[in-house]
Amino acid sequence: MEWTKYVLALTVGGCLLILFGRNEDGRDKWLLGGGAGICLAAMELTVEYMWGDETWKMIVSLMKATAFFSAVVLAGYIWEWLYDRRKGYPDLETAHPVRQWMQEYQESFSQLSRSFCMVPQFADCGTRGERIMQERLMESRLAAAGQLQEMSQILVGTMERIYSTREDTGLEQDIGKRLRLMGVQVHKVFFYNPQGRKRQVYVTMNTRRKICVPSKKIAAALSELMECEMMPARDSRSFVSQDRVTILFVEGVAYNVLYGVKKETRPDEAVSGDNFSVFWLPEGQFYAGLSDGMGSGVQACTQSELVLDLLEQFLEAGFSRETAVRMINSSIVLQPDDPVFSTMDLAAIDLYTGVCDFLKVGACASFLKKESGVECIRGAGLPAGVTSQLALEPYRMRMYDGNILFLVTDGVLGALPAGQEEEVMKELIWNLAPGTPAEMAERLMEQVKAYGQAVDDMTILVAGLWRR
Repeated sequence: MEWTKYVLALTVGGCLLILFGRNEDGRDKWLLGGGAGICLAAMELTVEYMWGDETWKMIVSLMKATAFFSAVVLAGYIWEWLYDRRKGYPDLETAHPVRQWMQEYQESFSQLSRSFCMVPQFADCGTRGERIMQERLMESRLAAAGQLQEMSQILVGTMERIYSTREDTGLEQDIGKRLRLMGVQVHKVFFYNPQGRKRQVYVTMNTRRKICVPSKKIAAALSELMECEMMPARDSRSFVSQDRVTILFVEGVAYNVLYGVKKETRPDEAVSGDNFSVFWLPEGQFYAGLSDGMGSGVQACTQSELVLDLLEQFLEAGFSRETAVRMINSSIVLQPDDPVFSTMDLAAIDLYTGVCDFLKVGACASFLKKESGVECIRGAGLPAGVTSQLALEPYRMRMYDGNILFLVTDGVLGALPAGQEEEVMKELIWNLAPGTPAEMAERLMEQVKAYGQAVDDMTILVAGLWRR
């Protein structure tokens, strides 16, 4: 029967589609049409050749196969158009009010912040205590206004992150097919690709049998499908087992960081008031921070530790560096008791580009050792908690392969000759013998202590950048 040839041709084309099809590049319809057309032409020409038919009949058969190929491809385009229309309209209808609500919430927080900034004019008070209370009230209002303003910015960031997370049905199917061959069942895939940032992929999966599949092996499969190097995010699970788990995969970074820390407590104290924090974010950011609580002992240690814990939590939650620092400053200002001021010295290194951003709040100078010399990075401003109106002056510079960053607290520079602290420190760093960051931090601390002028807690954090 005549129609059986067309069914058989479509079956062959469907087999080619299953074996070699990839939805995201739009070649599926061409693969299906080409397989069906070639199969139909082969069947027609074989029968006509065996029967010894005339040449013009073979040409007609070729034209018939070409027409069949064109019809299948055209049907594929029509199907894609109808599918995109059916899929696209509900997204627009549901997404628009959500975005509008988020914008209204953001505007409400901004308006509330402006109302807090409208500080009432108090009448002149005769007593010093009443004036102090009024000043304290105004500081509290301004601090609360700052937090509300930061909350409005957080809503904007949250909205953008939600709308930057998407699904890709075609690529998700390809990932599912590839991982199924490795014994892994994929349940859901989300793609996060904000403007100006590297791609991230969240894969929810588990193994179908009692086996464990390394996350790095899955990352290699994703790299082939996405045509860029992918790797498991730091601190993610190393293996996928029968338990369902969601693992984040990110684009491979260009640099690696090693760090080392050396601390010394002032002679008359058992606990150092200095603290440090080091952590990585999935966006390819490495953070190193120091905090020096004013004073010494347990109280200073507790305050500086709290500042770094809050800073790490805010940054891991997706807040910007400036937003995190301002909210921490507001929380210190709003403390009911006398606040314990703390410095903040933060360095953020982009492991894709090597760009380092510095943010200093009352912190002393940092030092960057390059091939050509040692560069000093200075900061300005008061420690966190002194005033609600915190002035931030971010500083950016480029680090290259082999550059080493030195973050120190004021106790380290205070142990060097007065008036020559930065010059002496630059000379000590330049003459340091090569080694790991931990070894360099320890050697530098010994050389600083050799001056015999240490009267405060001292902390040195060393971070080296090397290309992978």
